[in-house]
Amino acid sequence: MKKLRELPDFRDPEAIVEEKEDSVTHLPLIEIRYGARDEDGQQVSPEAKDNYGVWMGLLDENNYYEIYHKRASYEGGEIVVDEIEEVHTNINKRNELVNKSTELSSSTSWGETAHAYKELMDEWKALRNYNLPYQQKIWEFFKAPMDDFYNALEENHENVKAKKEELVAKAQAMLESENLDQATQAIKDLQKEWKEAGSAGHETDEALWKNFREACDAFFDKKHELWAQTVLPAQEEAKAKKEALVEEAIQAANLENFKEGTAAFKSLMARWKEAGYAGKDDQKLWDEFNTHQQYFYNKKKAYYDQINQELDAHYEAKKALVNEAKSILDKAEYDHDFSYERTNRMKEINKEWKTIGAAGREREQALWHKLREVMDRYFEIAREYHLLRNIG
Repeated sequence: MKKLRELPDFRDPEAIVEEKEDSVTHLPLIEIRYGARDEDGQQVSPEAKDNYGVWMGLLDENNYYEIYHKRASYEGGEIVVDEIEEVHTNINKRNELVNKSTELSSSTSWGETAHAYKELMDEWKALRNYNLPYQQKIWEFFKAPMDDFYNALEENHENVKAKKEELVAKAQAMLESENLDQATQAIKDLQKEWKEAGSAGHETDEALWKNFREACDAFFDKKHELWAQTVLPAQEEAKAKKEALVEEAIQAANLENFKEGTAAFKSLMARWKEAGYAGKDDQKLWDEFNTHQQYFYNKKKAYYDQINQELDAHYEAKKALVNEAKSILDKAEYDHDFSYERTNRMKEINKEWKTIGAAGREREQALWHKLREVMDRYFEIAREYHLLRNIG
């Protein structure tokens, strides 16, 4: 874009110079119409003829920047400069980038926003530079929010750096911990904090991560060494004990004496709890042990379920005899008929009772008590009835 310190006069005293505001830059837009000629080739006012030339320029900080020039007809009439639309498009695009820069400046999505600013900068650099001072002002509007963001980013980097240095120190301190199991969870918590801490900048992150990882690795190496010296032997011992208990459980599961079997498994279970943790084989051993234990208790349950079913059946049978005896008594008292058939049936009920079998001690005693009450009353009344009858 051509820069002029003074407006061109085109050596035309008839030239018309007008100033207005440019619609996009809002800078003074100077338009000069010059070079109008009449039929005789004499200079006339551009208002009298339309064969004039047009020159336009933006006034920016006391300099004129040519953006349009159409020669007068006597000069050939061609357009030699036509940059109005291009300049407007350029300025509008830069203003859009300013708006985007402003919107991004308050973001705390550091990595994502830094990448977005890089893309904005690439877009800015791709635009043609017309060397207008006005463009420098737009650049300042564009750069200020970006500077704010990068200042905040730098502050965040410092904060993250301090946080990660603290995490490195804590991880290193874990090497002195006496309770390694408790410290293991603490190390895992530190690793989680590290992931959530954010970035302190690539180089700083790399250096701090190296220190943090070395501290964590040293801790787990120490834990593994201690595990190999103390925990592993204890687990092997527990494994051997539980394998032996599984073999004993096989023998106990096949006992037919349920009292002995129950006592055996009670003892086995207590010893199992005392044996300790058997490591990766612990669950497998428990499943084997428990399979035999459940086999025994299921067998025991099935046996007693069958006995209970038999006891229930005997109970119902004896209950039915009690109810029948009560019915005979009620009828005999009602019609005063203690016949041979009724008396004989009462005696048969007593005999049947003895053949049915046990129904459970407590409930059988209750039924027997009821039956004896019925029987005793029946035969007591029957004796009185027959005695009175014989006397009569």
